[in-house]
Amino acid sequence: MPARRHNCKIYLLSTIFGAAAGGLAIPLFSFLIWLLQLPVGISGTFSLLAFGFGCLISGATAGRLKRQGGLWNGVKSAMLLLLILTVIAFAMRTLSGEYFLGRFVTAVLCGSVGGVLGVNRR
Repeated sequence: MPARRHNCKIYLLSTIFGAAAGGLAIPLFSFLIWLLQLPVGISGTFSLLAFGFGCLISGATAGRLKRQGGLWNGVKSAMLLLLILTVIAFAMRTLSGEYFLGRFVTAVLCGSVGGVLGVNRR
């Protein structure tokens, strides 16, 4: 049982780091939209980029802490981040099929890449 509890701590910690990184990327992208005077309609794309960055950091943290199975561990930590975001979107009644599908693909790709990068980092 202790190994399983240790895994939960790793995924929780990596999800917290990923959420913090994505949350910090949103004001940066908002400033970029303002600075470059981009149309407000592009904010959805920047939101997806911030989520992808959060999944990348989450996967990299999980891969770095586990030191093995980076692809799978990165996807699991990104899926946990996606679950949290989906619950929030459902509670705010903004969840749609396109929304979920785009976030799912982003989470799988960025989480797996982040996990592999995290394991291979020295």
